[in-house]
Amino acid sequence: MSDPSVYDEAAIEAYDLVSSMLSPGAGLAAWVGSHRPLAGRTVLDLGCGTGVSSFALADAGAKVVAVDASGPSLDVLRSRRLERDVGPVEGDFRDLRLDSAFDVVTLSRNTFFLAQEQEEKIELLRVVARHLEPGGAAFLDCTDPSEYQRTGGDAHSVTYPLGRERMVTITQTADRASQEILSIFLVQGASTLTAFHEKATWATLAEIRLMARAAGLKVAAVDGSYAGEPYDARSREMLVVLERQ
Repeated sequence: MSDPSVYDEAAIEAYDLVSSMLSPGAGLAAWVGSHRPLAGRTVLDLGCGTGVSSFALADAGAKVVAVDASGPSLDVLRSRRLERDVGPVEGDFRDLRLDSAFDVVTLSRNTFFLAQEQEEKIELLRVVARHLEPGGAAFLDCTDPSEYQRTGGDAHSVTYPLGRERMVTITQTADRASQEILSIFLVQGASTLTAFHEKATWATLAEIRLMARAAGLKVAAVDGSYAGEPYDARSREMLVVLERQ
């Protein structure tokens, strides 16, 4: 799994800026809410970062427990949660053991892919199953693997504006043999330049079905967008809903 120290104090401002501008918090909450009502429900948000997804889920009426291994990320979350019902927990979600079960568990924007080996992914899904209430559901928000497979192993870069004064260049290299993706983020301002990276390993839908079964879960639905479009050969997203077997 990506080393939590990647998001240390030196890089956290840049990471937070990228996450706040590019992460689909409202879209994620709308997608989750289309399958499970969020108002008055409990949500476990695994790999919450600085809270983009956690805040969106709380704004939809949920009571959220937000878990991340990065202390600096959670410090930012605490400073911004205001009156939202979001409780931060610092910990490694691969072996998380809380005393509570939840109506909903979320792993937003490729968090599931940060578990790099298949056994590590299965253990993460066991954590999910352990923390789901009967009748609850888990939501894996993933980029469709075809987006990585098209690159043919060459580095691919895109640049996005981050407000008026900064921009981020994201360079990704995908290895189809190992299913690994290395993403390098370069955030540039008028007089600043900050870089951080993320290493992940994608899984296909067929692999997710098998790993979920090994963890006591089943794939209940798959969508191709946050608006609930069908998942098909043209989908750029692979949004998986899991339930306990």
